[in-house]
Amino acid sequence: MKKTIVFILTSLFLFASCANAEKKEMKSADILKLIKKGKPVQIVDKIILDDLDFSQANEPFLADAGIIQTEVKSNVFFSNCVFMGKVTAAGTRKQADVQTVFRNNVVFLDCDFRQDVDFRGAIVFGNVNFSRSTFRKPATFNNISVWSKSSYFNEVTAEQAFTMVYASFFGNLSLLDAKFQKKANFQEIKVNGKLMVNNTVFSENADFSLINVLDRALFNYVVFEKNATFLQANFSKTAEFMNAAFNGTADFEDAYFAAPLKKDGLKPENIDFSKAFFVRK
Repeated sequence: MKKTIVFILTSLFLFASCANAEKKEMKSADILKLIKKGKPVQIVDKIILDDLDFSQANEPFLADAGIIQTEVKSNVFFSNCVFMGKVTAAGTRKQADVQTVFRNNVVFLDCDFRQDVDFRGAIVFGNVNFSRSTFRKPATFNNISVWSKSSYFNEVTAEQAFTMVYASFFGNLSLLDAKFQKKANFQEIKVNGKLMVNNTVFSENADFSLINVLDRALFNYVVFEKNATFLQANFSKTAEFMNAAFNGTADFEDAYFAAPLKKDGLKPENIDFSKAFFVRK
């Protein structure tokens, strides 16, 4: 049995090594050069060896009183890439925070982030898509503003803390089939479109306090292994928690439901909504 286990582990290691060996290595400086020249970033099957800081792509400028920004006009597309260093859009110049403005798409499909990911305060006018990516260290999307029709974090795996507080999405936000293995914080996000969280698993505490969803909010078949907080959440249209499982506490105190709540198959059935406000039941 021990020999079999050792063989399997060795095979998996060799498979992973071979898979990475097929990827060519590159440095972040080469990516920033493309952005500086205004060329599209289309990177597939690469290992990026060092930190990638989008705020360093172009010279910063004073956008408003106390607000320093830098622009990335290029379309940014990565697929099946491994990032060995940090990936950030939240930089500093001369002790001042720099806000990165993406004029086009920000796409990371099937990517493996080995270090921190930080898009704090980024402004994106194109699509945002991190689907099927793995965050092995903390990932931060606090205060991000996305102006496109839809943003996708489908099937992501967050092995460490994942935070998206005070974020604004002027279209839909999709978190379908995701796995959050540590604390997940979505406090006070605003979604002008639909919020789709179906089939997602939260292994630790999940915080959706003060969220504001202007279209439908879908939490069907979601599993909350620990505590879930929806304190003062605002659901302007239908909220669905059908077949959702709350294995810890569920706090809906002062939550606002403008339409009837759909909760068929909710587990457990005796979750207390008595402190929530329903316009129509």
